[in-house]
Amino acid sequence: MSDSPKLSARAARIRPSATFLMAAKAGALRSAGRHVFDFSAGEPDFCAPTAVREAVAALVRDKPIGYTPVAGTPALREAIAHELAAYHGIAIKPTQVLVSCGAKHSIVNLLLATLDPGDEVVIPAPYWVSYPEMVRVAGGEPVVVQTMLRDQWRLRPDALAAAVGPRTRYVILNSPSNPTGSVYGRGDIEAIGRVLARHAPEAVVLADDIYRRLCYAPAEHASVVKALAGVHEQYALVDGVSKTYAMTGYRIGYLVAPEPVVVAATRIQGQMTSNAATPSQHAAFVALTDPSVEAEVAAMHAAFERRRDTMLAGLARIPGLGVTPPQGAFYVFVDASRYVGGPGRPADDEELATRLLEQHGVATVPGAAFGAPGHIRLSYATDDASIVDGCTQLAQAFAELA
Repeated sequence: MSDSPKLSARAARIRPSATFLMAAKAGALRSAGRHVFDFSAGEPDFCAPTAVREAVAALVRDKPIGYTPVAGTPALREAIAHELAAYHGIAIKPTQVLVSCGAKHSIVNLLLATLDPGDEVVIPAPYWVSYPEMVRVAGGEPVVVQTMLRDQWRLRPDALAAAVGPRTRYVILNSPSNPTGSVYGRGDIEAIGRVLARHAPEAVVLADDIYRRLCYAPAEHASVVKALAGVHEQYALVDGVSKTYAMTGYRIGYLVAPEPVVVAATRIQGQMTSNAATPSQHAAFVALTDPSVEAEVAAMHAAFERRRDTMLAGLARIPGLGVTPPQGAFYVFVDASRYVGGPGRPADDEELATRLLEQHGVATVPGAAFGAPGHIRLSYATDDASIVDGCTQLAQAFAELA
């Protein structure tokens, strides 16, 4: 085989996803016969709602599957516009909606359509591992702003004011947050809007709402649209069906933005992937419109809340871990800094996560990948028994380190 083509500078800047790396390592160990408690990937273990599965089976059995318009089927775009308009309390036209191959694709489409080289995107840390890399793919510069546990990992207005400037194009808000499970209240978002109105009036709040419906009482998701009304009405919305409806593999996310942005992002998608998979679009339409789905969504939500409490109880028995109860999503972000560094201990959280997996069969994700060294992230999007037994295994692992 001849030498491979020269790699681009862009490719050299992009790091692999730590979550997928750990999930792949866990899968390799399972294939080799090891039992692994997999707390790495944020993927619900439920089937999609019954009506969704039945509708997809009927579609592929009875009809030829062809292309759709690049931006999505008219029926799905209408359903998305209707659901989000009702939630956010504004009028949304279907022409403001772009359906893509997952929420990640939606964000990349938006950034590719609107960023020029050197444009800046403010990202609060801890952050979802893909945010900085997606900004780099689009030619922008991520500006990471550290948040603190004492602020419940929420972006402080003074820290934001120090980070924004004339090249700021976006501030990304993910609520509930991956990895911390923190939730922004309406007052938090209003304060962010006031900072932007004063210091970066052209900047847009990019609301990644993929976990919007996974909040645990008393926490409530706050609509960015409602919070910014009359304060700083510059926003774009990204949402999808992956988490709420346990439809990660269906790969359907969507962007809501001003029509000129959606038109530009649609042109980009049309030259890259064309439409999202047709059966998946049909599945998403059913998820959003079939009334029977809601009972199953409520049951999944209750299970996640129970699993959260089970994991918190298991982790509470491990001395020295800093554990904050998540307000939403399905992750626990653990301060394990007391267990790294020093003789016989892992040098950092990446080595800690590797040791937990290879020596003890527990898959986690190192905090450095989220911009928070010394931490590990554990997903409780798995069955109750695995959470109980996995936490017992973790206790044994940390006892050895202690």
